Amino acid sequence: MVVEVAMVTVAKFSLAPLGVPLLVELNDAGHAAVVEAACRGWAGEPAAGSLPLYLRLAGDPALSGCGPTVVEVRGRQLALRGAGAAGGACADSGEAWCRVSPDFLHSPEQLRSQVLEPLVLFLVTRHGRTPIHAAAIKRGDLAILLAGPSGSGKSTLALAAHHAGWTVMSEDTVYVQAAPELTIWGWPGPVHLLHGEGPMRWRNGKLKHAVALHEAHPDALTASRVAVCLLSRGEAVALQRLAPGEALRLMAPLEPGFDLLAADIRFAQERLVDGGAWMLALSADPDEAIRLLARRLK
Repeated sequence: MVVEVAMVTVAKFSLAPLGVPLLVELNDAGHAAVVEAACRGWAGEPAAGSLPLYLRLAGDPALSGCGPTVVEVRGRQLALRGAGAAGGACADSGEAWCRVSPDFLHSPEQLRSQVLEPLVLFLVTRHGRTPIHAAAIKRGDLAILLAGPSGSGKSTLALAAHHAGWTVMSEDTVYVQAAPELTIWGWPGPVHLLHGEGPMRWRNGKLKHAVALHEAHPDALTASRVAVCLLSRGEAVALQRLAPGEALRLMAPLEPGFDLLAADIRFAQERLVDGGAWMLALSADPDEAIRLLARRLK
């Protein structure tokens, strides 16, 4: 059972993560600067026709710590718990709420990763933004989705694209708005690699280096022109056209977590590959694959 947080709102501000309107309410105006820092990149104009979502956040001195939280999803409800946080969300009402420790309110990065992202992404993925397990890179107005299971090379290609001057919209998950027109939304963050430099984090069951990228302008994190590339390994880089049915077959099965939205994801995948897709065979040189994409997909 998820119990909502009762609070008196003394400060509020409006955001638009993935183009979905979000009203954030706080019980202490003194926390506004930290919460706004934790919500960086979520500003912007809401997409037309999107219903507003709500997030209520309350500081609670009885809680302490800002370590990892545990998320449990049961149908249309989410519960979030940890030593320094207690909250939840309801997809039907479009509301999320949480009590957090003073430690979280002094750590925007932890507040974002352990509290805000789980709550907000739960809501937006049930209000018109379907998650797809893929990286997304962008050149001009074309977004290229790089789809494949964990370890297929998505993050390595994303970093190579970044070095080539492309925009990295997301390294692991993109969000699809299927109506009124097909639109792709990125969720920026560091690229996670087994080998490299940067702080170590657990990612998909493996300890990886988090390589920070330059933050992209919010306008660069959305696209309506999309090409889907399914990743494979080979001795030489190659790009081969795929029919829609074959592309859909290769995009299944869904990995744990994504299977919670299986029907929505299947519909979004069908929209994405309606005109076909590509099989991108990777060599040992990711830069070679980026050069091939630049020549062939425009």
